[in-house]
Amino acid sequence: MVAVLAGLALILAAVFGDGRALVGERDVAAPSTSAAAKPVVQRSPAVAGQFYPGNPTELRAEVAQCLERAQGAVERGRLVSIIVPHAGYSYSAPVAAHAYRQLQGKHFDTVVVIGPSHYMPFPGVALSGADKWDTPLGPVPLDRRACDALMKADKSAQVLDAAHTPEHSIEVQLPFLQTVLKDFKLVPLLMTDFSEANCSALARALAQWAKGRSVLLVASSDMSHYPSYADANRVDGETLKAIQSLDAQAVAATTSKSLAAGIPDLATCLCGEGPVKTVLMASRLLGADRAKLLRYANSGDVAGSPRERVVGYCAVAIYSSKPAPAPSSQADTSGLNQAQQQRLLALARSTIEQYVTAGHVLEGKETDPALLRPAAAFVTLRERGQLRGCIGSLEPDAPLHQTVRDKAIAAATQDPRFRAVTAAELPELEIEVSVLSPLRRVASADEVHLPQHGVVVAADGRRGVFLPQVATETGWSRDEFLDHLCADKAGLPADAWRHGAALYVFTVQAFSSPAPREQSHGKQSGK
Repeated sequence: MVAVLAGLALILAAVFGDGRALVGERDVAAPSTSAAAKPVVQRSPAVAGQFYPGNPTELRAEVAQCLERAQGAVERGRLVSIIVPHAGYSYSAPVAAHAYRQLQGKHFDTVVVIGPSHYMPFPGVALSGADKWDTPLGPVPLDRRACDALMKADKSAQVLDAAHTPEHSIEVQLPFLQTVLKDFKLVPLLMTDFSEANCSALARALAQWAKGRSVLLVASSDMSHYPSYADANRVDGETLKAIQSLDAQAVAATTSKSLAAGIPDLATCLCGEGPVKTVLMASRLLGADRAKLLRYANSGDVAGSPRERVVGYCAVAIYSSKPAPAPSSQADTSGLNQAQQQRLLALARSTIEQYVTAGHVLEGKETDPALLRPAAAFVTLRERGQLRGCIGSLEPDAPLHQTVRDKAIAAATQDPRFRAVTAAELPELEIEVSVLSPLRRVASADEVHLPQHGVVVAADGRRGVFLPQVATETGWSRDEFLDHLCADKAGLPADAWRHGAALYVFTVQAFSSPAPREQSHGKQSGK
């Protein structure tokens, strides 16, 4: 199989600071968890100038022209995944554009592209160890947290840059993604083991991680290889019927039947059968219930190309008529009970006391599943009613109990607006913990509802956040809230939210404990 696929390649050759005070963004970790900065690793393009134009101007023009010529209305429903070809642009780009046209006007935080490895066989799944992938249109950042999560969930997943270095099946998708989405992170995955076990394991890991997130899945695959024009149309038609059933087993059965039928020169029905089956399985786990064939063609449809031996291409979009599934791997921010809230507050206070008085980070074991789930959180400190420190995170990159511990230390000792808390102040500290829901990007400010929503604004490499409590404490209108967020937290023009800046909303479950001195006074006075 690898030799066949390699043959095709040669043939085609062608964050913060606190959420309340008006300061810039910060995302401060506890002193014990800080790490030295690592150099950025960037993958260079392997097939720019061969499979697609290496000149940025020419590349933009070709992608734009393909998108403009793609016909058909944008389908309704929640787009879960697409299937696109990966041959040289002169053959496959006009087909792929029909799928990418469905992405216009949409946003995805992360795009997972799964392709076949044409040059190197290996077991399991190959991830990239790079931080960015470069194209003539600029670098694309990788979602390293997602890669780490997938490696934990699927034990067969491994970093294997040797497989990614020469490969084109993922790279050729990036200029289209950069054009239609612009702001996204990439998870590139390669496969050569197309077994049901391998596809199923990866699909489950993807669905578990993607649930509740803004994610697009992309299967990179060409269709039949080297039959005649007429045979390709017939074979690919059968394969497409199976794909549109959303049944990965039906796809495997259909391709096996076609390959056993003795069709002259038919080497494969789907060079990316593993990626296609994986995406179908994961899409169904994520609620997909409909597949739409947007375009089919083969190399014989390209003017001047022979029809004796062709390669097929398809563009398929997979949708769900259901709302996006709720997150499964992040803390349920509306469900922490009183005991769990008190446990987190006690952890924050004891951690601060231990660090301020002894300089040690409190270590402890946690067994409550709700506190072991990854979640973002802020810790806010007040002294005699006045803000004394507030630090948090927006990404669920650590268990909730660890996030609260680390941000408690940071709020007490690393908020740049205040000197570090002293032992003498400990009896005066009121502590509030705010546990965040996952961020959700909104299309416009009309979807921002105060005071229930906190908001993140992002543009031009800058970002700022306000917790929902800001609206209550200030009494600002929505427009005032967003003006201050842009100007005072993100360092952007106050009206940036009106002119294309990205807006994300979230909710919080906030709970607090009074200062020990207040508790003591309350008991003495009989309150």
